[in-house]
Amino acid sequence: MGRYKVVKLLARAFAIEILNALNETPLRFVDLKDYCPNDRTRALRLKELRKIGFITATIKEIENHSYVHYQITEKRRKPFNYLMN
Repeated sequence: MGRYKVVKLLARAFAIEILNALNETPLRFVDLKDYCPNDRTRALRLKELRKIGFITATIKEIENHSYVHYQITEKRRKPFNYLMN
């Protein structure tokens, strides 16, 4: 993916806020509501960020329930931290 497309995606509403939250700790979809209040926008940003390799989704089993946790990839963590400082 070209740099222009990455920058364009990061400039979209709530993309940086979501990445900043995921940079701290893995979170579930509902936990990201504080950073992106609209469910549809949040789902779209997560899908876009996964597509370009900024985040991954892992399924965790907790007491017979499955939860999807999103986290920033190690490959993208360093450049993101550089941008935020």
